[in-house]
Amino acid sequence: MAGEWEAAKGSIDKRLDNKVPPSNLVVVATASAIVGQRTQSAALAALLFLLSCVGGQVAPAQSTSSAKSPAEEERRLLQAAAREPNNLQVLGSLGEYYLRNEKWRESVRWLTKAYTLSEKNETIGYDLAYVTMQAGDLESAKHQIDSMLAEAENAKLHSLLGEVEDRRGDYLTAAREYRRAAEMDSSESNIFDLATFLLQHKKYVGSLDDSIKFFRYGVAQFPDSSRMMVGLGVALYTANEYDEAVQVFCAAVDLDPKDQRSIQFLGRASRVSPALAEEVDRRLKDFAERYPDNAAANYFYALGLWERGGGEEHRNLAQIESLLHKAEILSPGWYEPHYQLGVLYESEARYPDALREMNRAVKIDPDFFPAHYRLAVLYKRAEERDKAAAEVSIVKRLKERDSDIAPDHDVTK
Repeated sequence: MAGEWEAAKGSIDKRLDNKVPPSNLVVVATASAIVGQRTQSAALAALLFLLSCVGGQVAPAQSTSSAKSPAEEERRLLQAAAREPNNLQVLGSLGEYYLRNEKWRESVRWLTKAYTLSEKNETIGYDLAYVTMQAGDLESAKHQIDSMLAEAENAKLHSLLGEVEDRRGDYLTAAREYRRAAEMDSSESNIFDLATFLLQHKKYVGSLDDSIKFFRYGVAQFPDSSRMMVGLGVALYTANEYDEAVQVFCAAVDLDPKDQRSIQFLGRASRVSPALAEEVDRRLKDFAERYPDNAAANYFYALGLWERGGGEEHRNLAQIESLLHKAEILSPGWYEPHYQLGVLYESEARYPDALREMNRAVKIDPDFFPAHYRLAVLYKRAEERDKAAAEVSIVKRLKERDSDIAPDHDVTK
């Protein structure tokens, strides 16, 4: 299979050597496909996947939303469709309304009618294929795209077909479609998507190396793109090139200090060499000072202080505690600040406080087994054997489950 994968992406490698930019690829593999092991690099790859999906692929017929309330707009459009059942503009607008509000099946119904009336308009057809895919009817989406491609080649359609095939689990066919789209079009977004796709499928021989190559190419072609730098940093981190990854994350933060994604990736990059620790800490501190009411800014600065002296050497504990308290107040539904506070209190032998924070963490996220493990240890120390045994049982159950399904927690201590 590895050989077939290499053949499928062979022409992309050739174009890279010739400095021809790659093209539009939409990442649709699930995050669980890349975090089968509870490792920091996998967690960062999962974060990159989520980053790439923000905004998602948007069907081209979408427009700005109406100023009217959604219920009012829907009612108005339905009434118009009842009065004029063969009005293409009304049917298309109704299908677009449901697309915009992610009511996929309703959108399929009205866009199907609009597509028929329009005599197979390309834009409406693309939208119909997109919403059909989103509704989960992959076979119908594939048929729609195949029929349109039979009429005319189109990079967007090849990219969308790659997405459909990816969701169907036919990765080799998806790779061929992505390759075809890449040969027909180019943009910053498309280079990012291509490199991300390769990162998602890093289990195939050479894919991770190719991902790094394309991210490097993207950074060279679009030096002002902070997300391209973040992507390169994640790919390098996944390849265990930790020092260079952190340097790239730092460069991304410097490029656009307002881009909170960059600082969050940097904050999670815990494997930092002593030579780079000062650079990381300076940026984390600056970010926390720039955005004092941002929970992530406070949390990641606290985490950086903890990892570089706070934990092992018990330095800056009061400051770390203050930052974590602020983070949990600013984001009460986030389990990580509670967990980290619990870790801090346990290191100070403040066991009742540690128990309180760990219990808060598992109340927010009952599947976060590191907190359950620490609760088991804390209850055992407190000689509350029944509670300790209950937590041990939960840990075993969660670990057994996680051996069958890919976990989605980023355990950052």
